[in-house]
Amino acid sequence: MTPKQSNLLLYILKCLIGTTIGFYLYRLSPTLGAWCLISIILVLAPDDKDAMNLATNRIIANVVGACIGLALFYIHPINLFMICIGIAASILVCELLKLQTATRSAGVALLIITMHEPGQYFWDVALERAGGVISGCIIGIILTYLFHIPFLRSRKTSD
Repeated sequence: MTPKQSNLLLYILKCLIGTTIGFYLYRLSPTLGAWCLISIILVLAPDDKDAMNLATNRIIANVVGACIGLALFYIHPINLFMICIGIAASILVCELLKLQTATRSAGVALLIITMHEPGQYFWDVALERAGGVISGCIIGIILTYLFHIPFLRSRKTSD
């Protein structure tokens, strides 16, 4: 099996395990589980070489987006203008943190937090979604770490 095929199979396996975990969390708590599932898939990376760095960057970006989204609730009720400010702020913070490759994850996390159904208590929804995003990120980094321990060890011995 070629390294490319091996990477593809490992990526599929990580995604399937992550999807399974996210699905069961969804069954326990639909809102938290749905956003957890999305975040798991956003964090996982197909490339063996940069998987840990990319997963870490995406997690930081997700937390940036979630925090900015939660902060927006303190400033003003969420509307299109506030969401646009949040997207711009997420991009700027990711640029300052040198997380350009994960900027999309920050934007998605911000949207997950700020979008809510009319009539629901937006603060409760935002906190539950933030919990889902952070939970998904943690699960994603654990899966990445578990699948890439042999690769990380081989890099240390070759250095």
